[in-house]
Amino acid sequence: MAAMQSGSEPKQPQLWCGLLPGCSDDRLASLLSAQELAWGEALPQRRRLIFWQTRAVVRQQLAAWLGCTPEAVPLLAPPAHYPQLAAGWGYVSWSHSGEQLLLGWSPQPVGVDLEPADRPIRADSLWRRLCPGEPPPAALADAVLQRWVALEALTKRRCSSIAVELGRWSWQLEQGRAVHRGDQHNVDVVAQRHHLQQRSWWLGWSGGAMPAVALEEGG
Repeated sequence: MAAMQSGSEPKQPQLWCGLLPGCSDDRLASLLSAQELAWGEALPQRRRLIFWQTRAVVRQQLAAWLGCTPEAVPLLAPPAHYPQLAAGWGYVSWSHSGEQLLLGWSPQPVGVDLEPADRPIRADSLWRRLCPGEPPPAALADAVLQRWVALEALTKRRCSSIAVELGRWSWQLEQGRAVHRGDQHNVDVVAQRHHLQQRSWWLGWSGGAMPAVALEEGG
């Protein structure tokens, strides 16, 4: 697959949030590759629908950003793997919670994450794992969710795993970064609270300056 034609690609990172579509299987099939359809068929029914819906939305939104048709987007995103675009097409990351989808694109490696701000969590135990040895703040649940989306975004950008990264970082989110507890290198990461679709969410972004969030129409 050839790289994008000069001038067709966005020059700056993009971030979009919207709902997964409630369209028919036939409509979804028209937006997906044969490989994506085959991957979906091998999944349980509930996972299959989310898998197809997600990739249909991703293809449509990337097509709008990259100046091509949805079927021409060179996306490789099998189940349980990090998504990739062909060389020269930039980098993509997404996260969904229920029917809400957060999608990011950048010319450099990027990771995004999305969590509802009212998600029930075991804040005490998560804090100890996220921030070992650090005293918990008063607004513990918010602090945990903020750091969790930052961790997820950083992990996706690095194509790593939560098992590897959990507890390895000191979070300096006011400065937009995390510092590795071992070798002290910095990684930029942002975690912000936004009100989207009549609900409050924590959004994580790692991959340069976080762009403004574009919402689907009606959001």
